[in-house]
Amino acid sequence: MSDFEDKHIDFVLKHYQEGKFDTQKAIKRFNEAHGIVQKPRRRVLPWVSGMVAAAAAVILCVFLFRGNDQQKHQIHLVADAQVKEFVLPDGSEVTLAPGSRLTYSEKSPRSTQLEGKAFFEVARDEAVPFEITADAAFVRVLGTKFMVDAGSSVKEVYVTEGKVLFAKSSDSEGVILTKDMQATLSESDAVPVVAMEPDVNSIAWQRGSFIFNQTPLKEVLETLSKHYKVSFVANDLSKQLSGEFDAEDLDLIISLIESALDVHIVKR
Repeated sequence: MSDFEDKHIDFVLKHYQEGKFDTQKAIKRFNEAHGIVQKPRRRVLPWVSGMVAAAAAVILCVFLFRGNDQQKHQIHLVADAQVKEFVLPDGSEVTLAPGSRLTYSEKSPRSTQLEGKAFFEVARDEAVPFEITADAAFVRVLGTKFMVDAGSSVKEVYVTEGKVLFAKSSDSEGVILTKDMQATLSESDAVPVVAMEPDVNSIAWQRGSFIFNQTPLKEVLETLSKHYKVSFVANDLSKQLSGEFDAEDLDLIISLIESALDVHIVKR
């Protein structure tokens, strides 16, 4: 018998009083909740049965208390309708895209869970790697700057500084990404696929601007459409665009493109 069990049985022997707690109901609820099938037992003396039931009830209470205590120590960072920036306990900075959430434990702030999209600027700590777990995606770094997009079935990582391990899980094969590298991971992929031509505008939402360099207008409009969730039609898609455009004002971007390329663009 373990020291844990000894202590709780000693507690029961000292404090248990008949009728103060319905131990049989508590044990039944515990067994049902955890899928435990209780085998028939030989009949024992009532006072022995009461002691055992009380001990189980005390252990059950401690189990439930510990579970609730762990939940209380979970920190949830949420961005609702706007981009939000946070500083984590280790000094790392995270920018959450609208509709995204980052969760971590107070005891392990460098082990996080991500829902949605986020840009990280991780404080370096060679002794404790920074880890991000998302739905069918895993990222581990020591200290760097990068984006993780886990908001769809295809996960994406884009690195702007340092080195990042990107994999499907913590124990599966992954790829190492360095500055200006990008990779995606679909449900059918065993290992992330490194992009031949990284999309610098995948972090436009965090940077606050779009950057184009002799980019075909068709590709420009596709980028804007993905970001703003609207579609566009232009009377001439043969033109190319270069320049940096503020991401806060879509109407201004369209006006500037029309003026620079002498085209007409309609939002749908």
